Amino acid sequence: MIRIRSFPMRIFKSGAALLWMASLVAILVAGDARAEFIVESIDNNFPDEIAVAAEENKMLVVMFEQTGCPYCAKMHARVFPDPKVNEYYSKRFVMFQSNIRGNLSVVGPSGEKMTEKKLARKLRVRATPVFIFYDKTGQQALRVTGFMDAERFIKAGKYVADGVYKTKTSLYRYMLQN
Repeated sequence: MIRIRSFPMRIFKSGAALLWMASLVAILVAGDARAEFIVESIDNNFPDEIAVAAEENKMLVVMFEQTGCPYCAKMHARVFPDPKVNEYYSKRFVMFQSNIRGNLSVVGPSGEKMTEKKLARKLRVRATPVFIFYDKTGQQALRVTGFMDAERFIKAGKYVADGVYKTKTSLYRYMLQN
C-alpha cells in the first residue's frame, strides 16, 4: 500500500495557516475587482462613446496613460476599486483608457481618425495620467493631470457632474471650498 504524505492536511490544521489562506483568497478576489464605470471601447470612437454615455445620462472620461506609469498604476490599484469612487462614477460617468504611446486607431473628439499616439500629441498629453472629462455635448469640461486620491477624484467628478465647470470657478478653488 502506498502512503500519501499528509503534508497539506497538516497545513490546514494550523489556525495560522487557515488565516493565511483566507487572506490570500481575499487579496486575490479584491485584486481582481474592476470598477463598474470603466468600459472597453470597441472602436475607440470618442464621438460615439460620448453619444452612448449621454443616452445613459452619463458623461465620458478618458484616462490617458502609458505602460510603466507608477501614478496610473496607483489610480488602478487604490482609487478605482474604492467603493465610494465606484458608486459615484458608475452613476454619472463612463471611462475608457487610451495609451499615449499606442498605435490603435481612434476617432478623436473632433471626428478625425488617427492613432492613440497622434491623438495624445494633438491634445498635448505628455505626463500621465491625464483625465479629460467631456460633457454630454462632447465639449471638454475638465482636464486633470496626475494622481488624485479617491476624495479628489470624486470632487473632480462632482465639479463636472454638477456643472461647476460652466462657471468661472476653477477646480482648485472648488476643491478648496468643498
